[in-house]
Amino acid sequence: MKQNSLPWAWLRNFLLVLTVLVLVAAQWIPAKRLQIFPNENMLVDLYSDKGQGGNSSAYWLTSNQKFVCHIESSHLPAKYCGISIKFHKPSEASTSDKYSSLENLDLSGYKQLVVDAEFEGPSSELRFFMRSTEAISGHDLSDAKFMFTYFEQQELAEQQARAQFNQFSIPAWWLNSYYQSRDDFTLDFSKIKEIAFDIPSTSPDGEYTITLNKVEAEGKWVSNETLYATIIAVWLSYFAAELLRYVLHQKRSLTQSIHTLEQDVDELKHSASNDQLTGVLNRRGLLEALEKKPIASNNYYLFVFDIDHFKHINDSYGHNNGDAVLRFFSRQLSSVIRSQDLFARWGGEEFILLSEQQHEVDAYNFAERLRKLIHQQDFLLSFEGNQQHIKLSMSIGLTLVDKDEAFNTAFNRADSALYQAKGSGRNRTQLAS
Repeated sequence: MKQNSLPWAWLRNFLLVLTVLVLVAAQWIPAKRLQIFPNENMLVDLYSDKGQGGNSSAYWLTSNQKFVCHIESSHLPAKYCGISIKFHKPSEASTSDKYSSLENLDLSGYKQLVVDAEFEGPSSELRFFMRSTEAISGHDLSDAKFMFTYFEQQELAEQQARAQFNQFSIPAWWLNSYYQSRDDFTLDFSKIKEIAFDIPSTSPDGEYTITLNKVEAEGKWVSNETLYATIIAVWLSYFAAELLRYVLHQKRSLTQSIHTLEQDVDELKHSASNDQLTGVLNRRGLLEALEKKPIASNNYYLFVFDIDHFKHINDSYGHNNGDAVLRFFSRQLSSVIRSQDLFARWGGEEFILLSEQQHEVDAYNFAERLRKLIHQQDFLLSFEGNQQHIKLSMSIGLTLVDKDEAFNTAFNRADSALYQAKGSGRNRTQLAS
């Protein structure tokens, strides 16, 4: 019990240190960022007073990024030109009218806007605004809450420009037109439907070039309230765990004992049924598999493989290299046979495969494919500090297994075919006659 208490003491001390570190380092937690532009669900439009009969116009230099606003006074009371960005719902991506159902952009958990943009023109300011509304249609957002700020040209010339959300304003013209309650005086960034950059109407006439690279919202991942609540919850969880520890200890011990016993049984079963060197089934494992699932059709073929000149490899390069050859051989064959086939090391350098094939020619072609797979590859071995490549080959005996015959009968027939293959020059497949 004392040994079990030691980790808990370490955990308690760790939580104490961690709590202090978190409280001290909270101000250096990396900022939370939301990329607003570019965005795969964005709807980007250029606009100007030309649509209202004015003289200003806008056109793209680089699609969705770089554009030109040509500002020119007209009979209209205000001249304007800019870029509007809205966000459609991903589920509406295939509809013909993406503006009919916009997606809310919730920026209420962020503190500031980060803009990477380039601005050239006779004016020193670029206006940025957002529109907030519950409405989902983007065809007419004229009554949506209008919140704006300005970015100076020199400010944008730096790598990134920042604007705190509490520095945004609601213009008097919007309040005069759409005021309904005191809530309209409050900035609301929880349901943004549109963001936009435009040239202020008081700007001089002329040509303005705007390149919009990136717009991000930035804030804290964890507010102070959430941080303190999390710390309290962690400590409450720790004390609750301490309270339950003794009760659960006996249950855990019993469960662990049962689990260990099951693992030991599984390992014993695996060791008894699998070859320790290659990991494939051994003779016992194959025979047990046949007992559980006997051959039920006349489409099964027995392949007996024997690595050619394996004794020479052991004698010339040592048994370690011989073992490596056996592992390599079994790994290569295992990679191409089917999961329902039975593949086993029968003994020494001899392996067998029981596989269902439709016809004799299919079985023969499969055997040839395996034979060529081994013969076409070089095996790299190490001997006396040197490395060298050797060619491997195998001889194969093949026979059809009758579903009513004893396995040993079929094996003896395939084994005889194997000896015929070896006696005929090796590296070949021999069908049992």
